[in-house]
Amino acid sequence: MPSGTGPTQQDPLSEVVDLDPDRRREILAREALLGRDDWTVLGLKPGANAEAVKLAYFEASRVFHPDRYYGKNLGSFRGRLDRIFHRLSEAHERLTEALRKAPPASTARPGRTPSGGAPSPGRTAAVDPRADERRARLARHPYLATKARAGALVDEAQRQLKSAPDKALQLLEQAKVLGGAPAKGRAPTLEHEAKHQLAVKRADDEMRSGNAAASAGDAAGAAHAYARASNLDPGRADAAYEAARWVLKSSGTLAEARGFAQRAVSARADKLEYQLILGEICLRMGMGSVARRHLEAALKLDPRNAEAKALLRQVR
Repeated sequence: MPSGTGPTQQDPLSEVVDLDPDRRREILAREALLGRDDWTVLGLKPGANAEAVKLAYFEASRVFHPDRYYGKNLGSFRGRLDRIFHRLSEAHERLTEALRKAPPASTARPGRTPSGGAPSPGRTAAVDPRADERRARLARHPYLATKARAGALVDEAQRQLKSAPDKALQLLEQAKVLGGAPAKGRAPTLEHEAKHQLAVKRADDEMRSGNAAASAGDAAGAAHAYARASNLDPGRADAAYEAARWVLKSSGTLAEARGFAQRAVSARADKLEYQLILGEICLRMGMGSVARRHLEAALKLDPRNAEAKALLRQVR
């Protein structure tokens, strides 16, 4: 870009991020290889066996998996790590599949290795009788197996987060038991969100129960359901307001009603009915100055409101 036509791109090595210079250079070097063949992306020479491919993938994942840097300021390196890990996974999957389908070395066509590379002149590919044993041992490696399973559980929990938060929480709990980077990386954030989603879902159910009880004239049932909804989702102003209203109707305590009314006003101070009910409760509790403040706030929202004016006349 010519000088003066726009901002220049920042040098990644001078970017302010939570990565030491050596790790930045390592990430940049691997990123530069992403357009190369799968062997090069994994840091292998063509013709490596399946065990070497798997080991190279897991070793690279220890450095380039985004979850390794959870909570850190990565700047542009976040995108670089995402691209690198995606390409590593792609290379690992393709090479593993190709090697799985390749014929054994003893039945390969003369002049070719199972991986498609040319053998050294005068030599034939040898069969290592211990190769299968090593591959099986690697597949049973407890660290790699549990790490892969934990990662799969976290991925599935993320997919279930919106539609089935209770199931997502169960999956995350299983991942936590297994441990490893996936359980320590995204899992805490997903667990917090899943709990919130589950609470919101349960609050909706309680609101429906409260509405049904209110329609049936069951003041105590309505008060209980609305109170449950407000406690599950404290930021839900309508639940807090209905809880305050029905606690008063069900002969509940003024202190309990005031707590819900205050919660409603804190969430939505611009709602006339919320200011009114809090002002009324405070007046009944003998809290004149507090009642005045909320009733005056109600009149600011509706200067002609007769109820607010009548209550304000009772304040001493």
